[in-house]
Amino acid sequence: MKRTKQSLRTLSLICATIMLTVGFGGCTDGMRHPEEYSTDGSNRVVATSNPQTISKEDLGHTWPLKVDEGTVSCKLSKHGDPILRFTTLDGAQYALNQVQDNENLKSIETLKSDKSKSVGTLMSFAFSVCDISK
Repeated sequence: MKRTKQSLRTLSLICATIMLTVGFGGCTDGMRHPEEYSTDGSNRVVATSNPQTISKEDLGHTWPLKVDEGTVSCKLSKHGDPILRFTTLDGAQYALNQVQDNENLKSIETLKSDKSKSVGTLMSFAFSVCDISK
């Protein structure tokens, strides 16, 4: 009986170790600078200006919007918070993040082509645009 309990305890520890190893490995995969994310294949989108045009072609299958192109901009609020915006070719602006300076804009969520798509890749790119000085 004692040997069975030890075997179960050992098996449980092995399973827990495997689960934690796999879990942490999956978490660290996304811990890169936002501009280093892969889109379709080996292409990488790099922020080079603020504001910067970005398109469906740039982000490939991760492009979440109904429009095929727009401009991402970032400026800092008086409190130092990033104000992220997406502007369509016809000039309509959408809030990429929920900060006070964006409260009167429509959310980028309203421009999504498919409600199940994530705007995460576009948001990551917007944060990398913040690193570019105007």
